Amino acid sequence: MEMQKYYKLQIVVNPIMKAYDIRQVTEVDLPLLGQLERSTFTETFQSVYGADDLQAFLEERKSDAAIRQEWSRADAAYYIIAVAGTAAGFLKINLFRQPDNGTLLPEPVMEVEKIYVQKAFQGKKLGKALMEYAYDIARENFVCTVWLGVWEHNLSARKFYEKEGYTVFGEHSFFVGSQRDRDLLMRKAL
Repeated sequence: MEMQKYYKLQIVVNPIMKAYDIRQVTEVDLPLLGQLERSTFTETFQSVYGADDLQAFLEERKSDAAIRQEWSRADAAYYIIAVAGTAAGFLKINLFRQPDNGTLLPEPVMEVEKIYVQKAFQGKKLGKALMEYAYDIARENFVCTVWLGVWEHNLSARKFYEKEGYTVFGEHSFFVGSQRDRDLLMRKAL
């Protein structure tokens, strides 16, 4: 009698597979991007600004028309990060844009203008994933200096950027309604 051989099927999960997806925003995505812009900014800063200032800012800078205008700029690009098909956050970069405070950084440069993750998705390293994605874009475009602005009192964001190797090189003003804030400008060499 011939003995049959049985083999146990082993399923191997690819360790490179990601729990998220990052894609560039298209025109079809603009309503979703607008919702993300408004919700993440409100979640992050509603305790900082008065209701009137926050509402004025959302109407002026986070309206669908304002976001469409930013999205359509030639040097700007938006990316959405999704987890299991649900939009969790976004990234906005500006290729070859120098800081607005008069500092000239070693070129070519890239600004990481916006990087936000919804509170429900924080702690899952999605901000880090978006930052790494920005670095990939920078390298593809031979960028040697990446820079960004961060509100001086946003300590968690500042700590994140410092861990990423960013250092302060200047500052500029940022207005939310009538409230004037001081943003620290930070840079990193690639």
